[in-house]
Amino acid sequence: MNKKTVLLWLCLLLLPVNLSLLLGGCKSQPHEPIKIGLSINLSGRGGEAGEHIRNGALLAVDEINAQGGIQGRPLMLLVRDDENSDAGIEKADSSLLAEKVVAIIGHSLSANTVKAYPLVTSHDTVLISAYTATTKLSGKDDFFFRTAIDCNLYGIKTAALLKAQGIASVSVLMDMGNADFVEDYMAQLKKYYQGSLNSVQFMSCENADWQQLTSDLLASHPEAVLLLTESSMTAVAAQKLRNLNFTGPLIATTWAQSPELLRIGGPAMEGLSMVSFVNPDNKRPEYLKFSKELKEEFHKAATARADRAYEMVYILADALKRCTNINGKSLKAALLQGEYESVMGPVKFDSFGDVMRPVYDIVVKDGRFVNNGEIE
Repeated sequence: MNKKTVLLWLCLLLLPVNLSLLLGGCKSQPHEPIKIGLSINLSGRGGEAGEHIRNGALLAVDEINAQGGIQGRPLMLLVRDDENSDAGIEKADSSLLAEKVVAIIGHSLSANTVKAYPLVTSHDTVLISAYTATTKLSGKDDFFFRTAIDCNLYGIKTAALLKAQGIASVSVLMDMGNADFVEDYMAQLKKYYQGSLNSVQFMSCENADWQQLTSDLLASHPEAVLLLTESSMTAVAAQKLRNLNFTGPLIATTWAQSPELLRIGGPAMEGLSMVSFVNPDNKRPEYLKFSKELKEEFHKAATARADRAYEMVYILADALKRCTNINGKSLKAALLQGEYESVMGPVKFDSFGDVMRPVYDIVVKDGRFVNNGEIE
């Protein structure tokens, strides 16, 4: 057998192997997922609120992937419990950064977001929150974005609400467990409200002396009481005040806008006003669809926290679809360029990643949240 014949036989023998390699290379390989992180408190006090956030985010990711994902790649949500502690925040965010997430949704409280900010943004990773209002993070050219209004706008709208109701004096209960929010809120309110303000501070993580707190709140004979507290503390404070026959207006914020407020507070919640950018009477078809699917998937009704998480994921997905490269810098540029029509209404970031949104007077009426109109 000559050399040419040998070579011919070798080629014929190797042909099936070569074809299998070639065809194998042509098979569609699974695309690497695009990872985003969710870093919130899921344990201890406030853990139930975190579950609402997680559920809203998970539903959005599932829907986006069912629609084809991002540029043909699936979106992956990595969830971490920050345990509402300094060590927990660092552990959760470090874990997500090690996973090379392009963005982290977090945290549940302004104070926790402020703590997370240096670590996350120093890695050129987007940190986006719908639960952080402190102006400490406003007006910065950085990787921080928010879909929540900040304390400056809260101050403006709260002052406008008090003025419209003719209220000349207010006592304010401040939960210092979220000092970055409540201190900033108070400082901004002082800039715009011309009436008398009396503040009372406490730590919700400690045993509260409600007899002393309510006595201090009512010592100045206020016409209204503003509760800068989360849902359970707002409910307890309202009950204590009503039991002491305080009949003046009670005012809270988006921080307390949850089913827990109504469940714990009961009849004492009736008539309470809430300065909020989350409209409980949302009749948008896409919102009603979301609300229905959330109930079917998680057996829980839509809440202000779930709404905001769902919205955030869709905004991130919209921006990611317009990124030429999937990284923090490209995502930042895309977020700043886009205008978003979300399930909660139009959203547009300014050049610093902050938003302006309508703010409403939400009132508890017949045991449910009702939109009493936009605060002008």
